[in-house]
Amino acid sequence: MTALGQNRRPAGIFAASLAAILLARFAALSAPRAAAQLPAPAGEIAANLAAGRVIFCVAKDAMFAASIQGVGEPGSRPPAIVALSGGRIAVVLGAVEWNQPDSGKTTRLDAELPTVAANSTRHADNNPVALALEPTDIEDIGVGLLEVIRPLTDQLHHKLDLAPAEPLVQLLLADYVENYGPEIWSLQYRIRQQNLGNDFWKTSIQRPAYYQLYPPEKGQPRTLVEVRYPLAAAPPTLLALLNQGDPGVARVRNASPEISKAIGLVVAGDSEKALPDPVANFLRGALPLAAADPANVTLAKLDAERGFQWLIAPQEAPPPPSQTKPRDPGAPSLRKYIPPEH
Repeated sequence: MTALGQNRRPAGIFAASLAAILLARFAALSAPRAAAQLPAPAGEIAANLAAGRVIFCVAKDAMFAASIQGVGEPGSRPPAIVALSGGRIAVVLGAVEWNQPDSGKTTRLDAELPTVAANSTRHADNNPVALALEPTDIEDIGVGLLEVIRPLTDQLHHKLDLAPAEPLVQLLLADYVENYGPEIWSLQYRIRQQNLGNDFWKTSIQRPAYYQLYPPEKGQPRTLVEVRYPLAAAPPTLLALLNQGDPGVARVRNASPEISKAIGLVVAGDSEKALPDPVANFLRGALPLAAADPANVTLAKLDAERGFQWLIAPQEAPPPPSQTKPRDPGAPSLRKYIPPEH
Protein backbone atom coordinates (compact mmCIF):
# COMPACT_ATOMS: atom_id res chain seq x y z
CA MET A 1 0.00 0.00 0.00
CA THR A 2 1.57 3.26 -1.14
CA ALA A 3 0.99 6.70 0.31
CA LEU A 4 -0.03 9.62 -1.88
CA GLY A 5 3.19 11.38 -2.72
CA GLN A 6 5.01 8.31 -4.02
CA ASN A 7 5.11 7.00 -7.58
CA ARG A 8 3.40 9.57 -9.82
CA ARG A 9 1.95 11.73 -7.03
CA PRO A 10 3.48 14.92 -5.50
CA ALA A 11 4.62 14.92 -1.90
CA GLY A 12 2.98 16.80 0.96
CA ILE A 13 0.00 14.61 1.81
CA PHE A 14 0.03 12.56 5.00
CA ALA A 15 -0.52 8.81 4.76
CA ALA A 16 0.31 5.98 7.12
CA SER A 17 2.95 3.36 6.47
CA LEU A 18 1.99 -0.24 5.78
CA ALA A 19 2.88 -1.22 9.35
CA ALA A 20 0.70 1.54 10.79
CA ILE A 21 -2.20 0.52 8.57
CA LEU A 22 -1.94 -3.10 9.67
CA LEU A 23 -1.85 -2.03 13.33
CA ALA A 24 -4.88 0.17 12.78
CA ARG A 25 -6.78 -2.69 11.18
CA PHE A 26 -5.84 -5.01 14.03
CA ALA A 27 -7.13 -2.48 16.56
CA ALA A 28 -10.34 -2.06 14.60
CA LEU A 29 -11.06 -5.79 14.61
CA SER A 30 -11.49 -5.81 18.37
CA ALA A 31 -13.49 -2.57 18.54
CA PRO A 32 -17.30 -2.25 18.57
CA ARG A 33 -18.82 -2.35 15.12
CA ALA A 34 -20.77 0.40 13.43
CA ALA A 35 -24.45 -0.33 12.93
CA ALA A 36 -26.12 -0.32 9.55
CA GLN A 37 -27.57 3.04 10.55
CA LEU A 38 -25.71 5.54 12.69
CA PRO A 39 -27.95 5.96 15.76
CA ALA A 40 -29.35 9.43 16.32
CA PRO A 41 -31.74 11.09 18.75
CA ALA A 42 -35.15 12.02 17.39
CA GLY A 43 -34.95 14.88 14.90
CA GLU A 44 -31.18 14.68 14.45
CA ILE A 45 -29.46 13.84 11.18
CA ALA A 46 -28.87 10.11 10.68
CA ALA A 47 -26.89 8.13 8.14
CA ASN A 48 -27.40 4.75 6.50
CA LEU A 49 -24.25 2.80 5.77
CA ALA A 50 -22.99 1.16 2.62
CA ALA A 51 -21.43 -1.95 4.12
CA GLY A 52 -19.81 -5.01 2.64
CA ARG A 53 -16.90 -5.96 0.40
CA VAL A 54 -15.37 -4.44 -2.70
CA ILE A 55 -13.17 -6.55 -4.98
CA PHE A 56 -10.93 -5.17 -7.72
CA CYS A 57 -9.18 -7.19 -10.40
CA VAL A 58 -6.82 -5.55 -12.88
CA ALA A 59 -6.61 -7.69 -16.02
CA LYS A 60 -5.02 -7.04 -19.41
CA ASP A 61 -6.35 -3.67 -20.66
CA ALA A 62 -9.33 -3.79 -18.30
CA MET A 63 -10.20 -3.39 -14.66
CA PHE A 64 -13.12 -4.91 -12.75
CA ALA A 65 -14.84 -3.60 -9.63
CA ALA A 66 -17.34 -5.74 -7.74
CA SER A 67 -19.36 -5.09 -4.60
CA ILE A 68 -21.00 -7.55 -2.22
CA GLN A 69 -23.36 -6.35 0.49
CA GLY A 70 -22.28 -7.17 4.04
CA VAL A 71 -23.84 -10.01 5.98
CA GLY A 72 -25.93 -9.28 9.06
CA GLU A 73 -26.27 -5.52 8.44
CA PRO A 74 -30.05 -4.93 8.27
CA GLY A 75 -30.87 -1.58 6.72
CA SER A 76 -27.49 -1.19 5.04
CA ARG A 77 -26.82 -0.75 1.34
CA PRO A 78 -24.30 -2.54 -0.86
CA PRO A 79 -21.10 -0.58 -1.48
CA ALA A 80 -22.02 1.96 -4.12
CA ILE A 81 -20.12 1.70 -7.43
CA VAL A 82 -20.21 4.94 -9.43
CA ALA A 83 -18.96 5.78 -12.92
CA LEU A 84 -17.08 9.09 -13.03
CA SER A 85 -16.02 11.16 -15.98
CA GLY A 86 -12.51 10.77 -17.31
CA GLY A 87 -12.62 6.96 -17.22
CA ARG A 88 -12.71 6.39 -13.48
CA ILE A 89 -14.58 4.04 -11.16
CA ALA A 90 -15.50 5.18 -7.65
CA VAL A 91 -16.92 3.12 -4.80
CA VAL A 92 -18.42 4.68 -1.66
CA LEU A 93 -18.42 2.82 1.65
CA GLY A 94 -19.61 3.88 5.09
CA ALA A 95 -22.07 6.68 5.77
CA VAL A 96 -23.44 7.06 2.25
CA GLU A 97 -27.06 8.19 2.79
CA TRP A 98 -27.79 11.15 5.10
CA ASN A 99 -31.33 11.90 6.26
CA GLN A 100 -32.28 15.25 7.79
CA PRO A 101 -35.71 14.78 9.43
CA ASP A 102 -36.33 18.47 10.11
CA SER A 103 -35.99 19.43 6.45
CA GLY A 104 -36.98 16.12 4.89
CA LYS A 105 -33.80 16.27 2.81
CA THR A 106 -31.77 13.18 1.93
CA THR A 107 -28.20 13.39 0.63
CA ARG A 108 -26.68 10.38 -1.15
CA LEU A 109 -22.92 10.64 -1.53
CA ASP A 110 -22.90 8.26 -4.49
CA ALA A 111 -25.40 10.52 -6.25
CA GLU A 112 -23.39 13.66 -5.51
CA LEU A 113 -20.02 12.16 -6.44
CA PRO A 114 -20.17 12.49 -10.26
CA THR A 115 -20.89 16.21 -9.94
CA VAL A 116 -18.22 16.58 -7.27
CA ALA A 117 -15.64 14.91 -9.50
CA ALA A 118 -16.63 16.94 -12.54
CA ASN A 119 -16.37 20.20 -10.58
CA SER A 120 -13.03 19.27 -9.00
CA THR A 121 -10.91 20.24 -12.01
CA ARG A 122 -8.12 22.51 -10.96
CA HIS A 123 -7.29 25.71 -12.80
CA ALA A 124 -3.53 25.90 -13.09
CA ASP A 125 -1.71 29.08 -14.10
CA ASN A 126 1.58 29.50 -15.92
CA ASN A 127 3.65 29.82 -12.76
CA PRO A 128 5.83 26.68 -12.57
CA VAL A 129 6.11 26.99 -8.78
CA ALA A 130 2.34 27.19 -8.42
CA LEU A 131 1.93 24.26 -10.82
CA ALA A 132 4.24 22.14 -8.67
CA LEU A 133 2.07 22.87 -5.63
CA GLU A 134 -1.22 22.12 -7.37
CA PRO A 135 -3.17 19.19 -5.94
CA THR A 136 -3.64 16.09 -8.06
CA ASP A 137 -6.94 14.91 -9.47
CA ILE A 138 -7.22 12.34 -6.66
CA GLU A 139 -6.72 15.08 -4.06
CA ASP A 140 -9.19 17.36 -5.83
CA ILE A 141 -11.93 14.73 -5.74
CA GLY A 142 -11.09 13.90 -2.13
CA VAL A 143 -11.43 17.49 -1.01
CA GLY A 144 -14.51 18.01 -3.17
CA LEU A 145 -16.28 15.15 -1.39
CA LEU A 146 -15.07 16.53 1.94
CA GLU A 147 -16.96 19.74 1.18
CA VAL A 148 -20.14 17.67 0.81
CA ILE A 149 -19.56 15.62 3.97
CA ARG A 150 -18.53 18.44 6.29
CA PRO A 151 -21.91 20.22 6.66
CA LEU A 152 -23.55 16.84 7.25
CA THR A 153 -21.20 15.74 10.03
CA ASP A 154 -21.45 19.21 11.59
CA GLN A 155 -25.04 18.22 12.46
CA LEU A 156 -23.96 15.08 14.35
CA HIS A 157 -24.17 15.82 18.08
CA HIS A 158 -24.28 12.32 19.57
CA LYS A 159 -21.37 10.00 20.32
CA LEU A 160 -20.44 7.66 17.48
CA ASP A 161 -19.06 4.27 18.36
CA LEU A 162 -16.30 3.98 15.76
CA ALA A 163 -12.88 2.43 16.22
CA PRO A 164 -10.06 5.04 16.23
CA ALA A 165 -8.78 3.95 12.82
CA GLU A 166 -12.19 3.35 11.27
CA PRO A 167 -13.34 5.96 8.74
CA LEU A 168 -16.85 7.30 8.73
CA VAL A 169 -16.69 7.33 4.92
CA GLN A 170 -14.30 5.53 2.60
CA LEU A 171 -13.94 6.41 -1.06
CA LEU A 172 -12.20 4.06 -3.49
CA LEU A 173 -11.00 5.51 -6.80
CA ALA A 174 -9.71 3.40 -9.70
CA ASP A 175 -8.55 4.57 -13.11
CA TYR A 176 -5.95 4.34 -15.85
CA VAL A 177 -3.26 7.01 -15.92
CA GLU A 178 -1.43 7.83 -19.12
CA ASN A 179 2.20 6.68 -19.06
CA TYR A 180 1.59 5.07 -15.66
CA GLY A 181 -1.11 2.42 -15.88
CA PRO A 182 -3.92 1.23 -13.62
CA GLU A 183 -4.19 2.56 -10.09
CA ILE A 184 -6.54 2.15 -7.12
CA TRP A 185 -6.69 4.59 -4.20
CA SER A 186 -8.44 4.50 -0.84
CA LEU A 187 -9.50 7.86 0.64
CA GLN A 188 -10.51 7.54 4.28
CA TYR A 189 -12.53 10.22 6.07
CA ARG A 190 -12.25 9.97 9.86
CA ILE A 191 -13.89 12.09 12.53
CA ARG A 192 -12.98 13.68 15.82
CA GLN A 193 -15.56 14.26 18.52
CA GLN A 194 -15.54 16.55 21.54
CA ASN A 195 -18.05 16.41 24.40
CA LEU A 196 -19.23 19.97 24.99
CA GLY A 197 -21.26 18.91 28.03
CA ASN A 198 -24.59 17.24 28.73
CA ASP A 199 -23.65 14.54 26.21
CA PHE A 200 -23.70 17.11 23.37
CA TRP A 201 -20.86 16.31 20.98
CA LYS A 202 -19.09 18.43 18.41
CA THR A 203 -18.20 16.28 15.38
CA SER A 204 -15.38 17.31 13.05
CA ILE A 205 -14.63 15.48 9.83
CA GLN A 206 -10.93 15.27 9.04
CA ARG A 207 -9.22 15.72 5.71
CA PRO A 208 -9.02 12.37 3.94
CA ALA A 209 -5.98 10.15 4.32
CA TYR A 210 -4.81 8.75 0.99
CA TYR A 211 -3.56 5.18 0.49
CA GLN A 212 -2.56 3.59 -2.78
CA LEU A 213 -3.86 0.03 -3.00
CA TYR A 214 -2.67 -0.69 -6.54
CA PRO A 215 -0.17 -1.09 -8.07
CA PRO A 216 1.51 -2.85 -5.16
CA GLU A 217 5.04 -2.24 -3.98
CA LYS A 218 7.76 -3.49 -6.31
CA GLY A 219 8.09 -7.25 -6.16
CA GLN A 220 4.64 -7.78 -4.60
CA PRO A 221 1.99 -9.87 -6.42
CA ARG A 222 -0.49 -8.14 -8.70
CA THR A 223 -3.67 -9.93 -7.83
CA LEU A 224 -7.15 -9.33 -6.42
CA VAL A 225 -7.58 -6.31 -4.14
CA GLU A 226 -10.35 -6.62 -1.56
CA VAL A 227 -11.63 -3.88 0.78
CA ARG A 228 -14.18 -4.36 3.57
CA TYR A 229 -16.37 -2.00 5.55
CA PRO A 230 -16.68 -2.10 8.48
CA LEU A 231 -13.24 -3.42 9.36
CA ALA A 232 -14.26 -6.64 11.02
CA ALA A 233 -13.85 -10.38 10.96
CA ALA A 234 -15.66 -11.55 7.83
CA PRO A 235 -15.83 -14.53 5.48
CA PRO A 236 -12.60 -15.40 3.63
CA THR A 237 -11.60 -13.15 0.76
CA LEU A 238 -12.19 -14.33 -2.77
CA LEU A 239 -8.43 -14.76 -3.18
CA ALA A 240 -8.35 -16.92 -0.03
CA LEU A 241 -11.16 -19.08 -1.43
CA LEU A 242 -9.16 -19.54 -4.62
CA ASN A 243 -6.03 -20.47 -2.71
CA GLN A 244 -7.95 -22.83 -0.43
CA GLY A 245 -9.59 -24.63 -3.36
CA ASP A 246 -13.13 -23.85 -2.24
CA PRO A 247 -15.31 -26.35 -4.16
CA GLY A 248 -17.80 -23.83 -5.51
CA VAL A 249 -15.18 -21.30 -6.56
CA ALA A 250 -12.99 -24.06 -8.00
CA ARG A 251 -15.92 -25.27 -10.11
CA VAL A 252 -16.29 -21.81 -11.65
CA ARG A 253 -12.53 -21.49 -12.10
CA ASN A 254 -12.36 -24.78 -13.99
CA ALA A 255 -15.45 -24.16 -16.12
CA SER A 256 -13.28 -23.62 -19.19
CA PRO A 257 -9.58 -23.74 -20.11
CA GLU A 258 -9.68 -19.97 -20.78
CA ILE A 259 -11.03 -19.17 -17.30
CA SER A 260 -8.62 -21.60 -15.66
CA LYS A 261 -5.65 -19.99 -17.40
CA ALA A 262 -6.74 -16.41 -16.63
CA ILE A 263 -7.48 -17.05 -12.95
CA GLY A 264 -4.24 -19.01 -12.65
CA LEU A 265 -2.43 -15.80 -13.62
CA VAL A 266 -4.46 -13.81 -11.08
CA VAL A 267 -3.64 -16.24 -8.26
CA ALA A 268 0.03 -16.28 -9.29
CA GLY A 269 0.24 -12.50 -8.98
CA ASP A 270 0.26 -11.73 -12.73
CA SER A 271 -3.31 -10.49 -13.08
CA GLU A 272 -2.38 -7.86 -15.69
CA LYS A 273 -1.54 -10.70 -18.09
CA ALA A 274 -4.99 -12.29 -17.73
CA LEU A 275 -7.44 -11.81 -20.60
CA PRO A 276 -10.46 -9.75 -19.48
CA ASP A 277 -13.30 -11.87 -20.90
CA PRO A 278 -12.48 -15.05 -18.93
CA VAL A 279 -11.87 -12.94 -15.81
CA ALA A 280 -15.32 -11.39 -16.28
CA ASN A 281 -16.90 -14.83 -16.70
CA PHE A 282 -15.20 -16.06 -13.54
CA LEU A 283 -16.37 -13.07 -11.50
CA ARG A 284 -19.94 -13.46 -12.77
CA GLY A 285 -19.98 -17.02 -11.52
CA ALA A 286 -17.89 -16.69 -8.33
CA LEU A 287 -19.23 -13.49 -6.78
CA PRO A 288 -22.74 -14.85 -6.03
CA LEU A 289 -21.11 -17.76 -4.19
CA ALA A 290 -19.44 -15.27 -1.82
CA ALA A 291 -22.66 -13.34 -1.15
CA ALA A 292 -25.41 -14.09 1.33
CA ASP A 293 -27.88 -12.79 -1.26
CA PRO A 294 -26.76 -13.02 -4.91
CA ALA A 295 -29.15 -10.16 -5.70
CA ASN A 296 -26.87 -7.83 -3.75
CA VAL A 297 -23.87 -8.28 -6.05
CA THR A 298 -22.78 -5.67 -8.59
CA LEU A 299 -19.96 -5.85 -11.13
CA ALA A 300 -18.52 -3.15 -13.36
CA LYS A 301 -15.80 -3.12 -15.97
CA LEU A 302 -13.48 -0.25 -16.84
CA ASP A 303 -11.97 -0.85 -20.26
CA ALA A 304 -8.73 1.00 -20.91
CA GLU A 305 -10.12 2.17 -24.27
CA ARG A 306 -13.92 1.82 -24.13
CA GLY A 307 -14.54 3.11 -20.63
CA PHE A 308 -17.14 2.05 -18.05
CA GLN A 309 -19.82 -0.61 -18.45
CA TRP A 310 -22.04 -2.60 -16.12
CA LEU A 311 -21.73 -6.38 -16.17
CA ILE A 312 -24.08 -6.85 -13.20
CA ALA A 313 -25.99 -3.60 -12.65
CA PRO A 314 -27.30 -2.60 -9.20
CA GLN A 315 -30.96 -3.24 -8.49
CA GLU A 316 -31.45 0.39 -7.55
CA ALA A 317 -29.87 3.31 -9.37
CA PRO A 318 -28.82 6.26 -7.19
CA PRO A 319 -31.17 9.25 -7.17
CA PRO A 320 -30.22 12.41 -9.06
CA PRO A 321 -27.90 14.78 -7.21
CA SER A 322 -29.49 17.37 -4.98
CA GLN A 323 -30.19 20.73 -6.57
CA THR A 324 -28.01 23.19 -4.73
CA LYS A 325 -27.36 26.87 -5.33
CA PRO A 326 -24.27 27.40 -7.50
CA ARG A 327 -21.26 28.20 -5.41
CA ASP A 328 -19.98 31.77 -5.40
CA PRO A 329 -16.63 31.67 -7.23
CA GLY A 330 -15.14 33.97 -4.59
CA ALA A 331 -16.33 31.97 -1.59
CA PRO A 332 -13.75 30.25 0.63
CA SER A 333 -12.94 26.72 -0.47
CA LEU A 334 -11.39 23.81 1.37
CA ARG A 335 -9.27 23.28 -1.74
CA LYS A 336 -7.43 26.54 -1.20
CA TYR A 337 -6.17 26.20 2.34
CA ILE A 338 -4.82 22.71 2.94
CA PRO A 339 -1.53 22.81 4.86
CA PRO A 340 0.40 19.52 4.78
CA GLU A 341 0.00 17.21 7.77
CA HIS A 342 3.04 15.83 9.54
